Amino acid sequence: MKKIFLLGGFLLLNNFVFAQGISFEPTIEAAFQKAKASGKNVFVECYSPHCPICMSLEPTLKSAEVGKFYNQNFVSFKLNVEDAKQVSFLNIKNIYLPGFPLFFYFDKDQNLLHTTDPTNTPKDFIKHAQTALDPNQQTSGFWKKYQAGDRDINTMVGLAYYLRITQDTLKNKQVADALFSAYPKDQLGDKFSWAIMKKCIMDLDNGFSQFWLNNLAIGGKYEAEEGHAGQEGNALGRLLQLEIFSPKASFYSLAKVNTLKRYMELLGAGPYVTANTWQIECPALLREKGQDVAFNFLKGLINAQTQPQLLVYYVTFYNNTFPDGKFVVEARRWLSSARPQLKTEQEIANLNYESARLYQKSGDLANAKKEIAAAKTSIAAAKAKVTDPNLNKLVASIETSINKLASELK
Repeated sequence: MKKIFLLGGFLLLNNFVFAQGISFEPTIEAAFQKAKASGKNVFVECYSPHCPICMSLEPTLKSAEVGKFYNQNFVSFKLNVEDAKQVSFLNIKNIYLPGFPLFFYFDKDQNLLHTTDPTNTPKDFIKHAQTALDPNQQTSGFWKKYQAGDRDINTMVGLAYYLRITQDTLKNKQVADALFSAYPKDQLGDKFSWAIMKKCIMDLDNGFSQFWLNNLAIGGKYEAEEGHAGQEGNALGRLLQLEIFSPKASFYSLAKVNTLKRYMELLGAGPYVTANTWQIECPALLREKGQDVAFNFLKGLINAQTQPQLLVYYVTFYNNTFPDGKFVVEARRWLSSARPQLKTEQEIANLNYESARLYQKSGDLANAKKEIAAAKTSIAAAKAKVTDPNLNKLVASIETSINKLASELK
């Protein structure tokens, strides 16, 4: 009788555990440690506690049938996207989170096997997991299918989404361009096409991006249907931001820069165009119109600017971008205007450093050396005062630049 009672209690305990749904580990580290020991894969639910859709998943995550399948096959962790410590795991893995809720499935060695936007039913949650366990269906394996000639639209959508999440820009562009070529052009205005643009595209020149830039009102209708009225410009705005602030943007033609400015206007960012594009427009003017036109453009920005840190930054830009010392006298006036307004030693050291570069640019090495000496004095004072780790990094970076220039001037 006693054995029967214990056995019955064990069965009741098992049912109780499963009735609680998926069992989540307290930390991502604990989840992978347990996965290593058990040989299981790891399920990570990315959510926000302030996201209504995320919260609507909770009853399904706690259902008995979902809990039973996941607890048998995975070690699980709930990743709060508002917790910087938890998100650091994604940053370390170079994983971009385009939205949430989002399901990730890893192997025990932290390799991302599969990702999906969840459909909120117990049956679909289990189907997501079964797909993640099948090597033939995992999105991480779709690149091999693509290379083998698979141009099925759903395959390319899954692959493009995976490549965006893993931030593989070159492969994503290749797949996304092929996806646009294969997509029925009479269906470009449908909701699936809008979802592809939002979730899968990393390139503003892609056909989906171009279509939706010119049909934003339709996208607005779809966003309103989802309860996101007024947010139709967000996804394209992110792509535009990536385009403007990418390393290659400094080499864009003036025509390309003007196109990006037009896109900003289309997305309702007109008042912020110059503030976001001047650093790529000025080099384009320099290459295509010459120094005089480029410097007049830069001077026009500075004439409207009084913030001292920005004045110093404009001089940094001048030093980095312009080929010679033709306009150093004017640039020195900007530093003279900024100098009395600067308060901290590291800001003053940076100003001295940029002043030294201006003298170097004009061939006045004697004064360049004097400014470097002053910069070294200021940076030493800054090091003695600064305690904030992030500020320490900034001071160290300035000091490295100062020492490098000092070596050049010897």
